[in-house]
Amino acid sequence: MFSLMYLLLFLTQPVAVDNTKLVNDEVVFTLKPELPTNQEIDTLLEIMRTNPTNNVRLRLASLYIQGSKLPGFGDWFHYAESLLMQYVPSDTTSIDYLLLLSDIKQQQHHFSESLHLLDQVFQAQPQHIQASLIAARIHLAMHNTDLAQKSCQRLLSQDIFLFSVCTYEVLGRKGEWQTAYEALYALHAKYYELEPALDIWIKGILSEQAEQLGHIRTAIEWLKPVLDKAPASLWLKWADLNLDISEADIVYETLSNLKVVESLEDSLLLRLAIAERDLKRGEHYQTIIHDRMRLRVIRQDTDHAADLAHYFLRLKYDPKLALYWAKINYQSAKEPDDKKLLVLSEQALLAMKSE
Repeated sequence: MFSLMYLLLFLTQPVAVDNTKLVNDEVVFTLKPELPTNQEIDTLLEIMRTNPTNNVRLRLASLYIQGSKLPGFGDWFHYAESLLMQYVPSDTTSIDYLLLLSDIKQQQHHFSESLHLLDQVFQAQPQHIQASLIAARIHLAMHNTDLAQKSCQRLLSQDIFLFSVCTYEVLGRKGEWQTAYEALYALHAKYYELEPALDIWIKGILSEQAEQLGHIRTAIEWLKPVLDKAPASLWLKWADLNLDISEADIVYETLSNLKVVESLEDSLLLRLAIAERDLKRGEHYQTIIHDRMRLRVIRQDTDHAADLAHYFLRLKYDPKLALYWAKINYQSAKEPDDKKLLVLSEQALLAMKSE
């Protein structure tokens, strides 16, 4: 799921984190010296060591959330979460705090909690752009398209362009894929020189709509120009689309050559392992993902139910377990990919029983 918050909180150069330590009861993160650093994060970390304040915590958490969207930097999510836990409540709760915490809750699929936080933002600013986009994203994840459209409607008087993009995405999710795709395509062509985050967001939607129309190669072409700066969710979509048309070699070569390959999220590492198996390139990544998924099963990790469903459907074939985890996933996430995963798992189990 591509978070719309990424649209408004965009980081182009991530910084790697090595470990954490406590200074004056505050969690401070230290950076790996051999990797590139970001001047703003360096400055904020230094301030955190000497004079931690709510404002510094929020600014640093914002940067970590941005970085956590990128492939291989998923752990940054927990650093942001830790910083927000240190937020000191006051008479006036910061809107930035509510937005950041809301984004964390939606990433955890705690959608009701996230929407409750957004309601607090709307009480202060009824047409807040960022809150409206996040609310639309959550309602789409829950397949509440009417409520998603109401969230888009808040943008009408604030930004007609964002309103239009938001509305066309909702229109597609309502099943009007062709109409939505043509409208968004025309809008993108008219405003082809966009800020990187906007361009990524729109091309991600166009890719989804093209896929739903059966144009898989077109869907891939939408993603290719923005992949190097795209969030992990779009990398995941790119990998699945290529695997769907038997282009495992592209997936393998691209993912295995990433500098962050060893720290890739389980979802992306699983696709790399599938490509490795299909190409008969050994079992290195398969061994790693088998170990990781074994731990997830032991922990009954419902937050990553989709990964487990894909694993048992596509790598360690077990339709019964695939359906078990696909059902858990669908209880919270009901986007097109989640529905497809559930249906494929049901079909696999039926096929196995009929043998």
